[in-house]
Amino acid sequence: MEHLVTSSPVAAVIGAGAIAPFHIAALRAAGFEVSHIAARAGSKRATDLASKHGVQQVWPSAAELIASDAWDAIVLASSTESIPELLRLVLRQQRPCLVEKPVGFTAAAIAEFVGNDDQVRVAYNRRFYSATTAASEFAATGRCIFRLELPDSIEPAASEMTGLRAVRENSVHGLDLLRHILGRYKVEARFDISEPRGRLAVVTTEAGHVGTIVLNWNCPANFSLVLDRSPRRFELKPFELGSTFEGMEVIEPSDDMPVRRYVPKLVHQVSSFPGPDGVKPGFLQQAQSLMSAVQRGEWDSRSATLDDAAFAADVARVLTSD
Repeated sequence: MEHLVTSSPVAAVIGAGAIAPFHIAALRAAGFEVSHIAARAGSKRATDLASKHGVQQVWPSAAELIASDAWDAIVLASSTESIPELLRLVLRQQRPCLVEKPVGFTAAAIAEFVGNDDQVRVAYNRRFYSATTAASEFAATGRCIFRLELPDSIEPAASEMTGLRAVRENSVHGLDLLRHILGRYKVEARFDISEPRGRLAVVTTEAGHVGTIVLNWNCPANFSLVLDRSPRRFELKPFELGSTFEGMEVIEPSDDMPVRRYVPKLVHQVSSFPGPDGVKPGFLQQAQSLMSAVQRGEWDSRSATLDDAAFAADVARVLTSD
C-alpha cells in the first residue's frame, strides 16, 4: 500500500516502557508529529505516557494501530518477546520502521526478517555517537589489539534466559558496536570462570584486529572498548566518551604519594553527551535516519540492519550458551 506523506510526517510508537519517552522526544526533534501510541491492551502506562507527553491517541491494541493509515513511520519499542509478531504486521504495511534491539533473542528468531533493509532498521543508537565515529576513524588507520568489557548485572542462573537475559538484551549493544567499528568478527575461543561467574572470549576480525571480550558480570566497571595501535590508545569508556592517549606523563613522588607515577597522556577527547536539545545521545540521529527513509527512501549508512542484529544475537548466543 502506498501511503501519502503529510507535510509533517506522522510517527507512531508501540510500547510504553522506559525507552518510549526518549523515542518520542527524538522523533519530534527530527520533525515528526507523534500523535499515536499503543501498548498492551488496557495498558495504564500507555495512557499515562500519552498524557504526560502530549500524544493525542492511545489505540486499544498494537495490531489495530499498525494496520491503520494513521502513520508514516513507526517505532517498535515493546518487549523483546512481542517484537517478532509485531514486526510481521509492520512489514505488510511497507512503511519505514525503527525497531528496538535486540529484535529477538536468537539469530534464528531474526533471520526471517533479514532482507527488509529498505523498510526496517534496528535502534542500535550508539552507532551514531560522535565518540563511535572517532573510534571507527582510529581503527581505520591499521590493525588494533582491542578489549571489549561488558560488565552487565545478571541474576542467578535459574535458566539460560532468566540468568543471562541482560546479556542478550543489553550487552548486544557492545557486540554490535564492536562490529560497527572493527567489522565482522569471530569468537575463536571462550573461557568460562565459575567463581566469580564470568567469561572471556578471544576474538579475531576479518580486518585483522585481535582482542578479547570480557564478560565480568556484576563487577563495578564501565562498559568500554579499548583499541591499542602503537603508539596510541583509543578508549570508549564509557561508550559515550572517546579518549585518545599518546605517551606517558611522569609524576614525581610527593608527600601525599611517595612513588613515581606514570600516567597516559590524554591528547584528544570526544564526548557524545549531552545529546542535542537534551535528547538521549544517538536518538536524534536515528530518528533523522527514519525521517530520511520516509522522505527519500534512504537510511543513514550508520544505521543497523536486521542482519547486523542477527549477528549480534548470534555472538550473544555463543557467549552465553552452556
